[in-house]
Amino acid sequence: MDFNDCNNQNGQETPHNVRLTAPEIANIWSQYQNDTMAICVYKYMLKIVEDVSIRPILEYSLSLAENHITKLKDYFTQEGFPVPHGFTYNDVDRTAPRLFSDELCLTYTYIMCVNGLAGYAAALTTNMRRDVRDYFVQCQNETMDLFNKSLDLLLEKGIVSRPPFINPSNKFEFIEQQKFMAGILGGKRPLNCIEISNVFWDLKKIQLSKSLTMAFAQVAKSQEVKEYLWRGAEIYSKHIEVYESILSQNNLPHPKSEEAEITNSTIAPFSDRLMMYHKSLLGSTTIGMYGSAIGTAQRADLVTHFTRLMGEMAKYMEDGLNIMIEKKWAEQPPLADDREELGKKQ
Repeated sequence: MDFNDCNNQNGQETPHNVRLTAPEIANIWSQYQNDTMAICVYKYMLKIVEDVSIRPILEYSLSLAENHITKLKDYFTQEGFPVPHGFTYNDVDRTAPRLFSDELCLTYTYIMCVNGLAGYAAALTTNMRRDVRDYFVQCQNETMDLFNKSLDLLLEKGIVSRPPFINPSNKFEFIEQQKFMAGILGGKRPLNCIEISNVFWDLKKIQLSKSLTMAFAQVAKSQEVKEYLWRGAEIYSKHIEVYESILSQNNLPHPKSEEAEITNSTIAPFSDRLMMYHKSLLGSTTIGMYGSAIGTAQRADLVTHFTRLMGEMAKYMEDGLNIMIEKKWAEQPPLADDREELGKKQ
């Protein structure tokens, strides 16, 4: 069957001239950027990894990204869109000394799977064509497999922090007073299990983001990029402090930091452009998880914290985009037609 053809729920082929919608183009365009970046990252990681149990997981990660690129190129070509530039072997130096420990390579894969699963779920719900939906289901299933493999190995090695436990209550209860929402502002109310989940897992992701940002700042060639990334590491430090204080106030443990898994190398394995893009990807993920935490938090002080941190990250992201635009590093997604401009040309 032609790659543009697809089956509907009745098992009939959809005509090949059913064009991809703007959201579908957005999904494959974004995935192309992310997977070409991932290929560069894993090509480097496979040159430095020594642990024979971690290597197969990194190889699997690389093979998934490479297979995705083949499929995505077909979509762009058959829809008449130019294949994006993305990232190439010019963006990675596989001869660079070790910057990450083997443990960080595994943790990186695990956290990126967590982010990827959320991204594929969002992409799946905005696709209309059956073949595109099937493709993203396949991507989601592959990423779930990689997620399970990476988490199982982390647990086997004992290098992943388990979330806190809570003790069962005698019976279910309903909220009876509005001060429940006031939290520590109107009387100390312990975190509920939903809030604990948000705080713990958000903190785990922020810790990895800080470690990567710190590593990138350590090796960046451009002074402007270096200063921007160090600023990001400092922002993450403040955010980590807020999250750890929330857990500490409730006598709950926080996950182990990954900062010690960065070596003292100052030779960049990646281009400044790739590192800036990766930082923007981490930042957008951070903003998204803050938004989710705001929507599910039932303590007013937590909502205040998450809102403030999200605003700070959004401003930082804007500054990073300005740097990328100035240096002509920001690839432009496909645009809608400017009807007014077309009219002027006529």
